[in-house]
Parts: sequence; C-alpha cells; structure tokens
Amino acid sequence: MGLAMHTTRQDGRATIAARGSIDLHSSDELRARLAELVDAGERVVVVDLTAVDFCDSSGLNVLVRAYKHARAQNATLTVTGAYGRVENVLRTTGLDRFLIEGPAEEASADGR
Repeated sequence: MGLAMHTTRQDGRATIAARGSIDLHSSDELRARLAELVDAGERVVVVDLTAVDFCDSSGLNVLVRAYKHARAQNATLTVTGAYGRVENVLRTTGLDRFLIEGPAEEASADGR
C-alpha cells in the first residue's frame, strides 16, 4: 500500500492527513503536496501521521526539507499523531524537537 493524503483547511491551518507508508516510493508525493501548500500561502501546515504505520529516511528527509522550506516562507510545519515506530524514529533522530507540536514549543521560544 502506498500513501493516501487528504488535505483540510480550518481556522487558518492546513492539515494533511496521511495514511499508509511514507517511503522512497511515496515521499515525493508528500514533498510536492507540502511545498504546494506553503507556496500557495498557507502559514500553518500540520502533517497528521495518525494513520501512518511506517516512515523511512526518505520520509524523514521530506519532513525536514518541508520544515525548512516553511520557515523560509515565514510559515510553520509540525507533525501530529505520530505513534509507535514512526514516533520512535522521530525521537531517535531528534526531529521530534522540531516537528512535534506541543508544550515544549513554548518553553523553547525563550531560548532555553
């Protein structure tokens, strides 16, 4: 199974709900969708990984590049719903600090 994506817009944020596996075969599609949203002027982009069961290094690469692209455009990109193997990969690589939205974000805003 590849990757299915559904985009919703509400309250000034665009959420991409992804389902399936983010890997070498599907990461390009995700990269294109994320770039498209940011380039279209979305300022808050959330990637919902609740239904994603696998994310390899190419998927992580897409998320990091999309995060940097969003920042360059004065936008934010965060991920939500990561669990199990996907959450472990984000934590192991330290990407959870940048990508996972949560209380830690306010704490880091003051430079700590």
